[in-house]
Parts: sequence; structure tokens; C-alpha cells
Amino acid sequence: MKNYIIGTILLLVAGFLMLDPLQWQPRVDPINSGANEPGAFGDSNQSGRLIPSVEPNPNEIKPRNILEGNSSPALSITPPISLGAEKLRNALGNEYSSPVFSNHTGGIREVRLKKQGRLSKDYNMTNEGEPLLSLSLEDDNGREYKKVLPDPRAFRLVPQTDPMKILYRWEGDGEMQIEREYFREANSSYVIHHETRITNLTSGPLFYERMKFHLGAAYQIPRLYNPFDSSETYLNVGYYNAGAPLAEGCSCAECSGRIDGEEEEFFQYNEMGVAGQWEARTLSQARWACVNNQFFVNIVRPETDLVNARISWRINKRSVSTSENEVKGVEGSLSIPLGRLEPGETKNFSFQVYAGPKDYVGLSELEFEQKKVMQFGVFWWLSEPFSWLLNKLHSFLGSYGLAIIALTILVKLLLWPLTAKATRSQKKMQALQGPMGKLKEKHKGNPQKLNQEMMKFYKENKVNPFAGCWPILIQIPIFLSMFWMLRSAAELYGQGFLWANDLSEQDSVSVLQGFSINLLPILMVATQWFQMKLNPMQMGPEMSEAQRINAKMMRFMPFMFLIFLYFFSSALVLYWTIQNLMTILQTLITKRGPLPNDEVKLAISDSSDEESEDRPVRMELSDEERKYRNLLGLRARGPVDGKLLERNYGERMGNYTSTKLEGMSEGKREQALKKKKRLEVAYEFLREQADKQT
Repeated sequence: MKNYIIGTILLLVAGFLMLDPLQWQPRVDPINSGANEPGAFGDSNQSGRLIPSVEPNPNEIKPRNILEGNSSPALSITPPISLGAEKLRNALGNEYSSPVFSNHTGGIREVRLKKQGRLSKDYNMTNEGEPLLSLSLEDDNGREYKKVLPDPRAFRLVPQTDPMKILYRWEGDGEMQIEREYFREANSSYVIHHETRITNLTSGPLFYERMKFHLGAAYQIPRLYNPFDSSETYLNVGYYNAGAPLAEGCSCAECSGRIDGEEEEFFQYNEMGVAGQWEARTLSQARWACVNNQFFVNIVRPETDLVNARISWRINKRSVSTSENEVKGVEGSLSIPLGRLEPGETKNFSFQVYAGPKDYVGLSELEFEQKKVMQFGVFWWLSEPFSWLLNKLHSFLGSYGLAIIALTILVKLLLWPLTAKATRSQKKMQALQGPMGKLKEKHKGNPQKLNQEMMKFYKENKVNPFAGCWPILIQIPIFLSMFWMLRSAAELYGQGFLWANDLSEQDSVSVLQGFSINLLPILMVATQWFQMKLNPMQMGPEMSEAQRINAKMMRFMPFMFLIFLYFFSSALVLYWTIQNLMTILQTLITKRGPLPNDEVKLAISDSSDEESEDRPVRMELSDEERKYRNLLGLRARGPVDGKLLERNYGERMGNYTSTKLEGMSEGKREQALKKKKRLEVAYEFLREQADKQT
């Protein structure tokens, strides 16, 4: 009974850990809480960029040459910039993806992912508003220099002889030239290389504090209704800080105390508050930054770590959103120092951009821990090898559904010895319930003495009362690591198996009044229920009323799983179903095998001087005899009580007299006759056992 109670508590804890508590309420920045107040960051222009709330300056100066004393130039306050007519260019495509470039500051408007390799479904990564890697200049306070870049912001496409290169160029009034070059290696999958070059064309120095690159946007992937796991939970902006945490505020995960890791940190859509944006995070040594949804991610990684970099983010929504169907999203930006440009000087900024699926195998091949965008949680040390093994099995079996089944079987076989040992220990504990009940009755007024006798009892019979807990304790981290691994595995997106069209989604076989009818969770509950039937709790007379109530509550455990797992991906439910089937198989094999000891000696003292006498008692009953004793309400252990047998048999048979049977319907009468027959068989069997004892 203790094992079941502990198991229930641990399962509830596991459910709490699976659900991100941050999705239920917006997180408020404890350091910069004022940042979420309206107007703290200014208003938005037509392109979706932030315009600082600054009073107009009658003496506004367009930033050009560096000012006296190396001070920052005054900001230009102008109306919102019009993007102008946008010209798109599809270039650098390969078998995995096809980027679409925009002349608006030479950024990437869209990346069209193709069904290829481990990606089973096409997907377009669209960047509405600002394109990915769009460029702007700003001061140290994050306010943009409005008149530096063109209006409309049209970069000129420069012809190239290499089909795997594309170059955009802009020159502003003989002051500054900006070149934006992209190229792709022949063997790359989703990686695009980029270089931005800024050249001072004047005869004097130029000075701009910072340069900001847009990280792109990520939007919700349409999912079936799930009250426990909203799709907006997966929308986040993250970064990896390779340096020490800065003293100011809560600038990285190490000082914020978040569970994402010591260097990497990810901020969800639901954490961005009412204003929909956060104060920028300053990183001492930025290694990469990203924007992602459940299955796809943009990662911008500088070729060399950038010091004093700033990450900022805000929420947005797709242009196709309506009041009835809002498509939520997030976008981010990376701001880095630019500084002084001497006459004729060129500054280069090189980046590697990954725009593709959250595929652990592919991401693990990249440098600088980019695989951490998978966000495997506290059990990453299990999720990572599980993900690697899942893809290895898929390469052999050709189906992710079969790979999940094979992975579950392998894990279960690995844990088989430990689980079998726990099952045998649990079997021993059930066999000793009768003698243990006598001990409790004998020393019920002396708890200290009872504990001493129980410890002695366990030791003499070589039983560990906590051995049955190990399978549950081990299963919790395995289940959670599987959950975190399967929920963001882009390999499962669009991957069908049996009747499930998408393993990353519920296995909907029909929809009734907007509610998805899922078959796999029902099969999972059936296997869970049968598994519990194989290990019935003994309801003998020695059990207390509280134990009986707990035993009855445990019978509802499979239905708790149904409510919780009904809405989750079919991949996770498939794993749990196969796990149940393997447990059933192991239970059947273990129960048929003999116990190590056929007899035990029970040290139960009958005298007041605490002396013990050894009484050999048959420890193990056959499953048949245990079932018959339970049917007739006899003790699970010890000799058969002939008087109690006769009394209970007479009471039960009174329910099946000729008069009562005649008053029943045909269907009920047939069932009653079957029950009567079982009682007669059980009575004859136990009567024979009682006669042998006498």
C-alpha cells in the first residue's frame, strides 16, 4: 500500500513538473518592473519597430561625423519610417530549404523548409514586420537613428557570378556604405553564412554607439485543443551567455535562478507581461541568440563572441489574425557595439544563421551548444541520449512510431533486473501481510516496540519494504525526459503511424462538437487497468478502514492518467502504452517464477519479556488459492479458518437461492449463476485445504 501512495504522490509531482507554471501567469521583471508600464519603451512604427518616447528637439542634428568630446550625436525625431515597395529574391536554395531575401535592409523575409531528411512536412518560417537580420543603428539607450538608413529602406542587389552568394549594397550620400553578403556551403543543410560590412566614406570619423540585428519571428503552430499545454508556451526568445553574469540587474540565468541552465536562458511568450516586451538583457559575452516555436528555430551566432551585447524581445501576432483566431508570436533583436569609424575604415560582422527544425541530431553537430535550444529541462542528460537513440532506431526501422516502440522496449529491458527484483520484493510483502497484521495488533499500544519488531521481522525474512518504490522512482525521470524530448522533436512533426496522422499531435480519429476523439489514450488506460489487475491489493480482514479506502482510490489511477495524457501528443501516449504492455509481460513472467525462499520464520513474541519463538509459516500461496481466499473473505496468509469459511460461504450463497434467481431477468440470472459456480469451486478448493490442515 505504501508503494502505491508514494507512487501517487510522485506522479502528481511529475505532472506539476511537466506543466510549466509560467504559462499560467505573466512573469514580472523584479528588477525592471517599470519596463512593462505603457510608454516605457515608446510606441511602434508601421514596421513594428520601437520608437522611443522622446520629446521633439528643436535643435535636432542628423548624426554624421563624430561630435566634440566623443559624445553621442543628437537623435533625429521623425515620423514613422515607411518601408516602401519591397522586392523579394529567392536565392541560395538547396534540397533542405530556400531563403527569400528582402531589399528592406538586406534581410531574410522567409525561409521555406522542404520535406527532406528527418523533416516530414514542409513549413514556411515567415518573418513579418522586420525581416531576419534586418539592420538599424541606435544609441546606448536603444533609440534608433532615423535618418541614417534610407527611406524607403531599399538596398540594391549586386549581381554575383557564384549562385551560392547574394550581395546587397547601400551608399548614403557619400557618407557610409553598407554591404550585406550571404553565402551557403554546398554540404550545409539549414545553415546560412552572413557578413555585414560598414565602411566610412567621409574624410572624418563617424560614431554610432550600437548596431541592431533582428532575430526574426516565430509564431504558433496550429494544434488541437490542449488545456494542459498551450502552443504559446513554446514561443520564446533565448540566448547563450559564455561570459560571467553582469552585476546589473538579472542579466543571465546564473543569477536569475531559472532552471533552463547556468548559461542559456529562454523567455516565454507568457512571461512578457501586459506590455508585451521586456527590458533588454545585457550579456557579457554573447555566443548566440534565438527565436523559436515548438518545432522550428532561428539561431544567430556571431563567428566570434560579442561583448556587451543586448538581447531584447517583444510579442506580436500574424497579419492574418482575427478576433476569433489570433495567431500569436514573438520576435527578438541582438544589439552590439559599433563605435568609431575612421575615414575609409570598414568594420566586418560575421554570423552563422541556422533557420530550420529543432532537430537534436542536426543541432548537436553545430558548435557552441546550439543544441540547448531543444530545452530538454532538468533531465537533459536522459533526453539527449534518448533523442539520439530514437533517430538511430528510425534509420534502421524507417518509422518513428516503430522507433518509439523499440526505444521503450530497450529502456524497459535495461531496467528489467531492477524491476523484477522490486516485483519479487512486493510479492514477498504481500505474502507477509497476515503475520505483519498480527504484529501490529500485538503491539498496537507500543509504537516503539512495534517498529523494533517490524525491523527485526523484515531482517529475518530478508525483505526490503522500500524495494518496491524503486521502479516508480526511476520511471519518473524517464517519463519526464521522454516528455521533454518528444514534445519538441521536429522529426515527429507530420510523421504518421497507424491511424495517427501526426505523432506530434493527438491521434484524432474523429471530432465531435469541436472535441477530438482520441483512441490511443483509451488503449493506454486499458493496459494500465489490466496491469493493476495483475497486482490486486489484498483486502483481507487485517486491513484497516483507511487502507481499504486508499486501495479503492488506487483503482481510479488509470482514469487520472486518461484525463492528463488524453490531450498530449500521440508519441508520448504510444510510449506510455508500450511501457504498460512491457510491465504486464514482466509481471506475468515474474509471478510464475518461484520465490527464493519457500518458508520464512516469523519472529512474533507471545511473552511480555520480549522473547521470540520461531514459527515456520508457509510464505507463498498460489495465485489460484489467493484468488479463492479473497473471493470468500479469508485471510491472505496462515491456515484456512474452517469456521469462517463455512460462515462466509453460507452468507454469499444466500444471494443465489432459487427464489432470488427466479426474480431476475435472463441476463442477470446468467451472471448470477456464473458467480455461484465460482463460489462453489472456491469453497470446494478451500474446504479441501482446511481438511488437510486438520
